[in-house]
Amino acid sequence: MSVSKSKNLERKLDNFAKEAKNELNNVCGSSLWESLGFVYFDELEDSGKIAKANFYYGQLQIINEIKFSI
Repeated sequence: MSVSKSKNLERKLDNFAKEAKNELNNVCGSSLWESLGFVYFDELEDSGKIAKANFYYGQLQIINEIKFSI
């Protein structure tokens, strides 16, 4: 992969990660989930919020795996 394509991919992954973190902050009401991990999601009252938080946390995990492999 060329350097420019690699940087472009990294930039896109960073944007996806930023969006996922923003959504998690909105769902959880704070950034406390960053230090506690997915265990924090069990404390949410609404099952819809738990599902949304798990979805975006999963996205972050995938993004981190992709970044690690490039």
